[in-house]
Amino acid sequence: MKLLEPITIGSLKLRNRIVMPPMATLYGSADGTVSPRLYEYYLRRARGGVGLVVVENTAPSPGAINYPNTLEIHDPASEPGFARLARGIKAAGAAAAIQLFHPGRQMHPKYTGNVPVAPSAIPCPVMRAVPRPLDVDDIQRLIEHFVQGAVRARAAGFDAVEIHAAHGYLVGQFLSPLANQRSDAYGGDTARRARFAVEIGSAIREQLGDDFPLLLRFSADEKIAGGLTLAETRRLVPLFEKAGYSALHVSAGCYPSMEWIVQPYLQTPGCLAELAAAVRKETNLPVIAVGRISDPNIAEAILRDGSADLVSMGRALIADPDLPHKTVAGRQDSIRPCLACNVCIQAVGHGPTRCAVNPEMGHEAEQGRALPAAARILVVGGGPAGMEAARAATNRGHQVTLIERSMALGGQLRLAADFPSKPEFGRLLKYYQASLARSPVEVILNTEADVRLLEGFEVDRLVVATGAIPRPLALVEPATHPRICQALEILEKRTPLGGDIIIVGGGLLGLDTAEFLSPNADRVTVFEAGRHVADELEWNVRRMRLKSLKARGVRIVEQTRLVRLDGHSAIYRDREEVEHTMRADAVVLALGLVPYNPLGDAGPGLPFEVTLIGDCRHPGGITAAVSQGRVVGSG
Repeated sequence: MKLLEPITIGSLKLRNRIVMPPMATLYGSADGTVSPRLYEYYLRRARGGVGLVVVENTAPSPGAINYPNTLEIHDPASEPGFARLARGIKAAGAAAAIQLFHPGRQMHPKYTGNVPVAPSAIPCPVMRAVPRPLDVDDIQRLIEHFVQGAVRARAAGFDAVEIHAAHGYLVGQFLSPLANQRSDAYGGDTARRARFAVEIGSAIREQLGDDFPLLLRFSADEKIAGGLTLAETRRLVPLFEKAGYSALHVSAGCYPSMEWIVQPYLQTPGCLAELAAAVRKETNLPVIAVGRISDPNIAEAILRDGSADLVSMGRALIADPDLPHKTVAGRQDSIRPCLACNVCIQAVGHGPTRCAVNPEMGHEAEQGRALPAAARILVVGGGPAGMEAARAATNRGHQVTLIERSMALGGQLRLAADFPSKPEFGRLLKYYQASLARSPVEVILNTEADVRLLEGFEVDRLVVATGAIPRPLALVEPATHPRICQALEILEKRTPLGGDIIIVGGGLLGLDTAEFLSPNADRVTVFEAGRHVADELEWNVRRMRLKSLKARGVRIVEQTRLVRLDGHSAIYRDREEVEHTMRADAVVLALGLVPYNPLGDAGPGLPFEVTLIGDCRHPGGITAAVSQGRVVGSG
């Protein structure tokens, strides 16, 4: 595979063309130094076989901090930690780079107390804080900060530095005609707006010489009206090359178009490769493509058709750090897939990041702890929590039996896997099924577990992962409607409905049901009692899901309560407590889930340790289910 071939960036030789791009984790220490947690996180990816690791956004000055726990390279106290990190990455066979950035107007004082700055006094539409416009002296000081950051990075042992000019951050703000409305030497036409990025590159090159690789990451298209477009980017590329940059890392988007920065599952895999291809036509520098490249076959196709020279596989390496080694070994079916669910960015700004499918993310140091004494473990329930518990337990040397009441493993993951808009969920289901098939786990299907059955097993521990059941409808007056259905039943049986349909409940289950029913129904309306539907989704995923449902003709009514049903009519109250009537040929209930535990109160009386995980403990979605499965299985 071309993906696995070596390549050089300037004087730096990489063992393959897979790049781990910079992704904020908030795993750094509060003082901006490299924490043990952050060190182990990066070391794990380097050990997995990646060619180049680019350490996440790092502040070259105190004013460049946008969130707590941001890495800071301006403080001499941080040098030992950075040096250890660079050594560790390189000792594992990967090249080590670090990204220098400044958030500019895409920060908020509430997080750090810093005052936002920008080319012009125009606030970011998302962050909304009005920035202080930079004068020329400010700009020159910032250039020197970037230069000194690069000097410190090289002194710490990093092989390369990347300048962050993408995603609407400060250097990208200068490039953008939307954010930069200056009339001096740093604003106006394309060349003047590029001057800040060009002078940063030239100054670093002058300080560090021609041999030190310097990467530039930029948004080739901001994907927003009035922003930087690909047509103008084509004119920027020769300027970047002349400034001394060694490789171009081609991304897209800014905060108002975040769905192009961290692309949800509704975006096409490899969706930004065409931008990389256009940039590559304008330069002889190595070009790095990015954008939902989570499958080695997609990465290979991008390289083969000449769109790029290298590929960034960020979230894919979060989900499975061993993706490169598994690709080399021809074991692509054992790669744990990224769902593109954006759980990984949901907590950024509030706490450390996490992964829905890889609960070991951020806990890499725990993988080396001593193995417990082998135990006999019985897992009841073959959904995500139960499958992860069984997988983790057998990997720790335990003897595991898994009982599932249906004819196939997967639980509610099977329902998600059936959606054309969620192909990665199908890949995750296949990953678990294949992992368990290769393992010594004994899987017993089509078996309902009750107390009598469980008492016949000689085990040390029982893990109950039996999921949840639908919450019933509770109305003040008895319902007389002829067709009331549960959303889970509709999705399980793939039952289409016609006519006018009302879905009660606007969580993820309600939206999935609306998507499924919309092609055959005359009208689908979702009632949600709260202020917003699908609050559990990351906001970019939520925004794209709502846009997709609107295109399908689905109507969503928030702050609305169903009060009674009468024949084919639904009577509901709006946010002003005014009653309305709507025709409803079918009423579908998506009111959430309640725990299902077939053992009831008998669990404590069983002759072994009993642990409840996943939805049968508390309905919380796939992230909580997989995390709890790992914890109990690894014990």
